[in-house]
Amino acid sequence: MTRDEVVMLLQKMVDRAGSQSAFAKEIGVTGAYIGDVLHGKRDPGPAILKVLGLRRQVQITYVKADKKRTRHLSSN
Repeated sequence: MTRDEVVMLLQKMVDRAGSQSAFAKEIGVTGAYIGDVLHGKRDPGPAILKVLGLRRQVQITYVKADKKRTRHLSSN
C-alpha cells in the first residue's frame, strides 16, 4: 500500500469521525498530528496504523548496479 493510499484511508476515517480533532481524540493522538499526516508533513505512526488495521513493513528491492560503482566497491 502506498503512502497516498494510507492517507486516503485515514481521510475516510477522519470524515466518518466528523473532524480531525474528533478522530484524534478517539485514537489518543493530537489533531495537529492527524493534520500533519494528512498533509504529508509526518508519516503515520503506530497509533494511526493500528486503527487503520495496517502495519509498517520495509521492503528492500534489488536494483541493477552501476558498473562504475560496482568496480569501486569491489576494489576495496
